[in-house]
This record gives sequence, structure tokens and C-alpha cells, in this order.
Amino acid sequence: MSVSSAGSPHDSLNTIDNSINKAVFYFILSAITWLALSSLLGLIGGIKTVIPSFLSTNEGFTFGRIQAMLNTTLLMGWCSNAIFAVAFWIMARLSSTPIKHGGILLIAGVIWNIALSLALIGIFIGDLTAYSWMEFPSYTSGIFLLAYTLIAVWGIVTYRHKQNDYSYVSQWYILGGLLWFPWIFVIGQFFINWVPVRGVLQSIVHAWYINNVFYLWLCPIALGACYYFIPKLSNTAIRSYHLSALAFWTFVLFASWSGLTYLIGGPVPVWLTTTSIVFAVSLIIPALIFYTNLIGTALSSFSQFKNNLALKFIIFGSAAFILHLFVKMGLSIRSVDALAHFTMIYEAHHWHLIYGFFSMVFFGAFYYLVPTLLKHSYKSNVLPNFNFVLSALGIIILLVALYGAGWQQGTQFANAELSFLQIANDLTFWMQLKLVGLTILFIANLLFAFNVVALLLSKLLDVLPNFSNDEINPNT
Repeated sequence: MSVSSAGSPHDSLNTIDNSINKAVFYFILSAITWLALSSLLGLIGGIKTVIPSFLSTNEGFTFGRIQAMLNTTLLMGWCSNAIFAVAFWIMARLSSTPIKHGGILLIAGVIWNIALSLALIGIFIGDLTAYSWMEFPSYTSGIFLLAYTLIAVWGIVTYRHKQNDYSYVSQWYILGGLLWFPWIFVIGQFFINWVPVRGVLQSIVHAWYINNVFYLWLCPIALGACYYFIPKLSNTAIRSYHLSALAFWTFVLFASWSGLTYLIGGPVPVWLTTTSIVFAVSLIIPALIFYTNLIGTALSSFSQFKNNLALKFIIFGSAAFILHLFVKMGLSIRSVDALAHFTMIYEAHHWHLIYGFFSMVFFGAFYYLVPTLLKHSYKSNVLPNFNFVLSALGIIILLVALYGAGWQQGTQFANAELSFLQIANDLTFWMQLKLVGLTILFIANLLFAFNVVALLLSKLLDVLPNFSNDEINPNT
């Protein structure tokens, strides 16, 4: 018996895509806008480390405020909007369920970005907090929470009404991230900004907040994207898929308890840092499984890896993440932390996660998602491939500069004969190399934005002549 084309799997996917494409494109355009702004802020900050007098006439451009705006645009702008774009699309696809009332999702996205704009204005005029990665003014946190509530409920409802009786590992990570973020956000804001705790408890809450925003918000969604796209783009089933459940639960448990390694040697109970050290070292279990599941799958289909642009980005990001976890394990060792503490090594570690892992994975996801939704491919892959080369090169140079600078700082701090000013002056080469990396990343991110927007405009220009022809054709 023939099957109606209206009920074909292809038409079902089109229905799902059409139900969410407006909201997805809004989040994609918002994400690349904030990415471009964060790249500019990063470049300005890099210049100021080499030329401190750069843009020194306005207090809004002091290094501290530039850094605060950079952190906010990266975390709440680029990363969060990218998550909203990709996570809901994957969730809808795997649940075989169209997104209903997508207009409300779009409105919630607008509210989120209005809150972010207010936060940046507040930081620029000096109304910021003293805690890294949560520098935005406390009065914007309620707006963020309202918008997130309206956004996240769509992912949860979509999963609740999935049309199949089974779930995929990608859905576990995405659903977990959507549920964990408000818990982390509310606790961090409550105990630091709304009803501040006193003394060393502030440092404990702040370390817990940073760790879990990174490892229970950014990482789960990016890992969900990896588990979805790698087998899809390589046409190969996930290698040792039965281990993915063990990787999920061990990563969630160990990563969430590993945050207080930031406070090794500080005036906190030793059992807290010791517990975090144990859990941080235990991350070797999920790290090895991630290598088998993700890298092993990609290497088993190497021809696809060489020819597929999106897969190149995602595999680079996956490899960077596994390396990031091993660096985290190393930094949890007390003797290593004694050298790395108060150095740029921890800054490098954060950039390693956000740019090396998260951003590269989502670059690849966008390079697949945008042509799929538009049903319009790139006429040439020269610029997208050049984007991959620039992004990878910029990330490698930036991380080499920051890890190298941090290692040099740590060894020189141990020398009592060297003054702090001398140590700072000796970092000139590394700061210049950092500026080179930031400059390359700035160009790469602008090229990424250009590629995405150019494809949108190309599709629009292809559609407009068809409308014109329909209007003048008397037979239509």
C-alpha cells in the first residue's frame, strides 16, 4: 500500500522545523550579534593589556568593566541564545513533536535580550557586582529568570509530549541543563545579591556558582549537541553507546561537586576542598567514555570527518573538552594548584571551555542547522572552511599564550627576589601573543556572522523573485 506524502517522515520533519524556525532564527541572530560584541570587547581588553592607556578617557572602558561586559555577553548573550536555538530544535526533532505557541517562545527571547542590554548598560555606568561571571546588576536577574521560565518550559513540555516511548542521550543532557540552570541561577543570586551571606561563605557560593554554570549548563547542552550531530553527520552509530548512561551520571555527579578546587589553600574547611579534589580526579571516568563515544565514533568514519565542515567544528570542540577535563584534573592536585593559583592559568581554563569546546561545537551546529532550516546550502564552502581554520588557529594561540603566561607567573611568584611589577613586565610577550589570538578570533567570529547572515540574505533574494513572478503571472 502506498503511503501518502503528507504523512512521510520528511513532511513530519518539515512540520517540526516550521513550528520553531522563527524563534530559532531569532535566537541565532541574537547569538551571533552578542558573539560579535563579545569579540570586540575581548579585543579591546587584549589591547589594554598591551597598551594600558587605550580608551582610558572614559571610565566605562576601564579594564574591569570591559572584562565584566565580556563575561556577560559571552555567558548570557552568545552562549545562552545559542543554547536556546539549538537545544529546542534538537529536542523537537528527537521528540517528533512540533513546538506549539512558538510566538510566546519568541517573546520570551526578546525579554531575555532586553535584560541583557540593561545589564550591559548597568555595567558600563559602573553598576556591577564584584563577582566574576555574574557581574550584571542584581536588578536584571529577576528579568532573566522570568524570561528563562517562559523559554525553558517549552523544552520540558516538548519532551513530556514526545511521540516515541524511548529517549536519547542528547535529550538527557538537554533536559538536565534546562532544569539545572534555574536552580543554579537562583541559589547564586539569592546568596550573593539578594540576601548576601557573610565572610568566606560568599567565596564558597561563588565558586559553586561558576563551576555549575559551566558544567551543568554550558557543558550538558553542548554534549547533547555532540551526541546528536556526530552520529548524524558521520553516518555512524555512537561507539559503545551503552556506556553513555554511565558517562551522563558520573559527569553530572563528579562535575557538580568539583567546584571548590578553586578554593584550595583558602580559609575554608579542608574537607570541602578535599571532597572536590576527589570528585575532580574522578572525572577521568566520563572523560574516557566521552573519548570513546565521540572521538572514537568520528575516527571510525574519517572520510566524513574530512569532508563535513560542521563535523570538523564539533570534533575539534569534543577533543578540546576532553583535554579541558584532564587539565581540570591536574589543577585539582594541591601541588599543581600551588603554582597555578592567582595566575592566568584559570583564565585560560575558562576560555578553553567557552571557546575551545562550547563555541566550536555550536559553530558546527549552526553550519548544519541554518542551511537545513532554510533548505538552502552554501554555494561555496571556501569561507566556512576558512572560518574553521581561523577559529582553530585563534583558539590555539590564545590558549598557548594564557597557559604559558600563567605557568611563567606561577614559577616567578615562587621567587621572593622578583617584585610583582617585574613579573608583570615579564609577561609582555605572552600578552602580545594573547592579543594576536584575540585578533584572529575577532576576525573568525565576524566571518562566522557574515557566513550565517549572507546565507539568510541569499535565501531571501532567491525567494523574492518568485513572489514577483507570481504577481505578474495571470495564470497563478
